[in-house]
Amino acid sequence: MSATGPRQASQISIRRWAEIADPDRLMPELDKIFFEASATKSFADAPERQAFRERWLGRYLTHDPQWAYLAIDTGASDAGVLAGYLVGSVDASARAQSQGCAGPFRDLAQLTAAYPAHLHVNLAPAYRNRGIGADLVGAFAADAARAGACGLHVVTGAASRNIGFYERNGFRPLAHASAGGREVVFLGRRLDAPETA
Repeated sequence: MSATGPRQASQISIRRWAEIADPDRLMPELDKIFFEASATKSFADAPERQAFRERWLGRYLTHDPQWAYLAIDTGASDAGVLAGYLVGSVDASARAQSQGCAGPFRDLAQLTAAYPAHLHVNLAPAYRNRGIGADLVGAFAADAARAGACGLHVVTGAASRNIGFYERNGFRPLAHASAGGREVVFLGRRLDAPETA
């Protein structure tokens, strides 16, 4: 039992994207969760919206599908309902270079080398605060460690509400940078040795 009451994730199944038969059927639900959770809510046009989706979700499904995880509520319907997802990469610095990313990743290159695995996790509103996000991070962390990654990182807005979630899941703030005129924070979690305060 958690501090907030009984854990309600008992009918949630964490599955890898590659294990899902016909994953394209889940794309509308995945996109809905992605755009609902995003801090960016408006786009100049459809191509800008698609480019945003590609940068923060689509490229992971295309280039790193083995590091994509889905949380499926198997008790909600016969087919299951998508509760949330995690996409990531075990070598974010290489992915950033191959995708031409600049900005804070260039400034944080030394940290990304020490914490090479990178992730994005989002849940549908009805499934938040139930331990599901922690289960997704845990599944990715265990698999990334088995693959040889020594640490995980996320980069998020310095004022974002998700910082507390990451800190509760073993991440700690390591650096700040500027990206597109806003302050971002780099949070890291070691996988190869316990962190010391």
